[in-house]
Amino acid sequence: MERIKCEIREASRDDRGMLMLLAEETLHPLAAGAGHPERYHAADVVGLLDRADVFVAQCGGEPGGFVAVETEGDACAVRCICVNPGFEARGVANQLLDWVEGLAIERRLARLVACVPSSDTPSLHLYRGHGFSGQAKDDELLDLEKRLPAAD
Repeated sequence: MERIKCEIREASRDDRGMLMLLAEETLHPLAAGAGHPERYHAADVVGLLDRADVFVAQCGGEPGGFVAVETEGDACAVRCICVNPGFEARGVANQLLDWVEGLAIERRLARLVACVPSSDTPSLHLYRGHGFSGQAKDDELLDLEKRLPAAD
């Protein structure tokens, strides 16, 4: 598929319904595909949207996806990346992750971190393609990390 250029912007309160729908369309099937549909809870998404910094990839007139991050000590923790199914394999997740890296460097953080299900091959490919490495947290999750350039 052809790559698409997105503008990354901070999510607004008006985006909340769209973000919830996008999470339902992407995260629920991911949990079900891993054999654990009970792990997806809309209330968890609501909590994340309330506490995290959330940014939307606006691709033309449509939302291409979003990313939610939190600062955790010297790290920018990527809590969730969701891509609109209509924009999969078009570079949206890569643009979101590039943008988060720039945000973390701007905030003078030392690392990017993410916790990813070991069965989520597309996400593992994305993170490894961006220089993340890591180790098993348990039988089902991997803790991934990318060291960032030192802030001056």
